[in-house]
Amino acid sequence: MQKYLLLRNPGHNRVYYLESEKLALAELTLTARRFEQPCHHIESIDLAGINYLAFTVEQILSERELTWVSNLSFVLALFKHSGDEDHPTLQPVELTPRSYVDPKISMLLKYSGKTNEIFTRLMINVGLISSDFQFDDPVQMLDPVSGKGTTLFEGAIRGFDVTGIEMERKLVHETTIFFKRFLEQEKYKHDLLKNAMYASSAGSEAFIQLFEYARNKQDFKSESSRKHLAIIAGNAIHSRRYFKAEKFHLIIGDLPYGIAHGNVSQKKHNSRTRSPAELMETSLPEFQKILKTGGSLVLAWNTFVWPREDFVELLTKTGFQVLAAEPYDQFTHRVDQSIKRDIVVARKD
Repeated sequence: MQKYLLLRNPGHNRVYYLESEKLALAELTLTARRFEQPCHHIESIDLAGINYLAFTVEQILSERELTWVSNLSFVLALFKHSGDEDHPTLQPVELTPRSYVDPKISMLLKYSGKTNEIFTRLMINVGLISSDFQFDDPVQMLDPVSGKGTTLFEGAIRGFDVTGIEMERKLVHETTIFFKRFLEQEKYKHDLLKNAMYASSAGSEAFIQLFEYARNKQDFKSESSRKHLAIIAGNAIHSRRYFKAEKFHLIIGDLPYGIAHGNVSQKKHNSRTRSPAELMETSLPEFQKILKTGGSLVLAWNTFVWPREDFVELLTKTGFQVLAAEPYDQFTHRVDQSIKRDIVVARKD
């Protein structure tokens, strides 16, 4: 038997770190389901005044298992544990995270209301774990409420092809400028294509900014080795107009909290609303069509403005299989006095 200890990243947000132990245990428990061997005794322990998350496996982690552990949202360091309680020995284990784009991109991006990138990473990991897919697959990921692109950049770090939909054209422009500068500064070979995607007399036009990029000129020459990041100035309720059926492996999004974010209401003649429920009523049927069979959807929202049971009911009516058993019910946490955030995870089977 081999015991491992995980040291958590202190992160950049003290409030999130204090709430994160429960979330990290839930993420680790789900990740262990992808191991090729049984995993036991997943728990939080203190050793010499330092908190770790511990787990035990029958043999040392395989290369694939180590990849899953290395990509946990919270992991800072991994150790093999040996010896007894009075004389423990910790041996560092080199992590092997996926990082096609330098992870610093998410930390460079700073703005008011930004979701903590560690939490964004958690949502992506939970989505991938809960799907039929893995890191080695050519994952296509959609963020239907992409804002300034934190979720897109976290997907790009993992080497996914990512697409965002954002209504505010100002945010689309700012995200495009930010990513272009990053690629230039980091010397990625890239092209930026700008095209109209869809237009109608009803005012549902959409425009796409599509980056094709690679680490070097040689990789850029091959279509199969180029990566893609696209941002659509459009509306998530028209997703099926933008994409073919069964396009995406993952749909990951941080919905309007009903506090500082908004979306366009179709029921109120395109007036501004902060209702995640209204957005989902019109968007979930579209998401059902564009998500691959075996793919998963992970959405975060403020439970103070929309009860979880109502969200689950709507997902079920739309044809999704909601994953609700433990530890999927362990992700709720307080952000501030007006926001109690949770995530819902659902599959298309």
